[in-house]
Parts: sequence; C-alpha cells; structure tokens
Amino acid sequence: MKAAAEGLTLRSFRDENGRELVDLPGAPLPSAATPAPVRFLPTWDGILLVHARRTQVLPEAYRSLVFSTKTPHSVGTFLVDGSVAGSWRVERTSDRATLFYTPFERLPAAAAELEVRDEAGRLVRFVEPDAASYAIERKAAD
Repeated sequence: MKAAAEGLTLRSFRDENGRELVDLPGAPLPSAATPAPVRFLPTWDGILLVHARRTQVLPEAYRSLVFSTKTPHSVGTFLVDGSVAGSWRVERTSDRATLFYTPFERLPAAAAELEVRDEAGRLVRFVEPDAASYAIERKAAD
C-alpha cells in the first residue's frame, strides 16, 4: 500500500494517538462528532482477526462471544459507531429468509436500533436474493 500511495497526491491527518491517516484531496470529511454508520461484518472478517488488539473495534468483553474455542470461526457481527455491538445470522426456509441479530448490550440510542434494522434488511436481501419474503428479528443475548 505504501508504494501505491507514494504515487498519489494525498492529504494527511493525525489521529488522537499520533498515527498518520490519509485521504484524497478534496474528499468530504464529516465532522468529528459524526458517528460511524452501522455495518454488518461476516465471519472471518479481517478487521476482527487483527493480532494487535489496539484497534478498539472488538471490545475485549465481547471477544469470547465472537470467537469460541468450540468452533473454528468467528460469528457474524455488527458495528455501531465503529465498535462491535452484537452478532447476527440468517436462517432460511424454502421461501423465507430471516436475519436474527443479537445486541451484546443495550444499544446506545433508539436511532441505532433503527439503523441496525435498516442495514439488516438490506443485508438479508443481498444474502438471500431469491427468497419470497424476508424478516428481521431481534434476539436477546444468552
């Protein structure tokens, strides 16, 4: 990446820890107070597999909920404001696809719950495009 970036004209910034961040010149920047959008991550997503635990994407309290010694893979997770906030899975019957999501704790705001449901609706349609009907269901944490 560094070699490719050297040939580009980029603007650089520093994060709160002094690390360099780069972006395209003239690209719009949201205000620092803008929360990151809700995103769903699949199993084995690279951001969860980093060995340096400095990323703050996966809080240590949730690590055992995402990675289990009983299974060789992670679970699907979703992010709220850039951090893992819960898990998800899709179940399919012959004609219906249901995305179940489980927040690990109470979501930070009612708006976050709506964003999770909206993004879940897009995801289940993407994952199971030939289903006749779709549903989104919130499950309580075990």
